[in-house]
Amino acid sequence: MARFFSALCLLASLSLLPACATRAPATPANPDQVPIYDSVTSAPPRFEIVKRLWVGSLRSSFGVPTYSSEEDAMAAFRRHAANLGGNGVINFGCYHLPGLFNSDTRLACNGTVVRFL
Repeated sequence: MARFFSALCLLASLSLLPACATRAPATPANPDQVPIYDSVTSAPPRFEIVKRLWVGSLRSSFGVPTYSSEEDAMAAFRRHAANLGGNGVINFGCYHLPGLFNSDTRLACNGTVVRFL
């Protein structure tokens, strides 16, 4: 019985070994070089998700950043991706929010910061 538990402990420790392996740290991306894709199908096939921005978070329940143009939003998302260690943004989209009393229209945008492998 002691052999069984020893073997079980050995198998458990071996199964945890890959989780202990560290991946080489990603080099920070230059925000100007972070690509943005409007869908996952147009992006490179291998990536890992770093963070979804402005979707399903507590902050998005109370308000999200708004942008005056899609270009401003893309620049902000590139900066966010670089700051979070990502090197791309997928599923990026902007949506018009009506302005107060028919004033200027603002854009709310969301997307997913990824690290392409």
